[in-house]
Amino acid sequence: MTCRVLLRRYLFKPDRAITGAFKYLLGEYARRHGVRIFAVCVMSTHYHLVVLDTRGVLPNFLRDVNWSVANVVKARYRTSGAVFEQELSKVKLHGAKAVVDKIAYMLANPVAAAAVRDPREWPGLRTRLADMGRTVIRGTRPEHYSGRRKTMAPDASFAVEMPPVVLEEYGVDGAKKALADALEARVAEARAEVRRKGWTYLGAKRAASVSPFKQAVAFEVYGARNPDLSTYGSSSEEASTVKREYIAFHRAYQHCRERMLRGETDLRWPPGTWAMVQHFGQRASPLSTVA
Repeated sequence: MTCRVLLRRYLFKPDRAITGAFKYLLGEYARRHGVRIFAVCVMSTHYHLVVLDTRGVLPNFLRDVNWSVANVVKARYRTSGAVFEQELSKVKLHGAKAVVDKIAYMLANPVAAAAVRDPREWPGLRTRLADMGRTVIRGTRPEHYSGRRKTMAPDASFAVEMPPVVLEEYGVDGAKKALADALEARVAEARAEVRRKGWTYLGAKRAASVSPFKQAVAFEVYGARNPDLSTYGSSSEEASTVKREYIAFHRAYQHCRERMLRGETDLRWPPGTWAMVQHFGQRASPLSTVA
């Protein structure tokens, strides 16, 4: 998933305070909500995550993380107003190849953005492939936000895990190779695109010293396509099955919505319905979750 700063300001520029806050808040709320973290990359104008929601409460996790990050940013820079864009990009990844591709894409993002030539040079929070299954990232409570109110633990942490679906598909050694090959290909592709556009790399020092209120100027198409399902690497038959299930959910949801608008009350929404259940007291069929 990707969460972007409103107006593409550099509010997440990689200084120690912002990086430390992300480490702490991701660790604290991942623990509270049962979210397993596989990869993180915090850029100056947005952040990426690849996670597994084991309890079916991902919206709560994102609500708490983004609300707290926004408050940290506003306290850090003594500003007010909205920090995040209202719409985030949330993609359901189907299959090991889709997970591998997405992790490689996000870890290569500092190069694709022409921030640094090598992703390992990025000074912000960015997990490494070598971290998976080995590293625990720790953070301390952001004091400039929490101040003297000690209502949260002094420190928090999260383990950088290897995605189970990738391990099942490739095994330990195969998973490492698949991820390394995919990342290498993504970095090469990003460097080629930077050369084609005639861009120059900003560099780690300049990235860390840029004004947080500066706005990114690279062209983006407003309202461009924002997919929410990836079947990358799946066979055509498997991809078709997944897409049919996805369409069936939306049709069932629309059917329930139309019945509700007609005044019917005895409704059972499809599994995965969130807002209608959490905020409007509706019922939905149980959602399968992963332990």
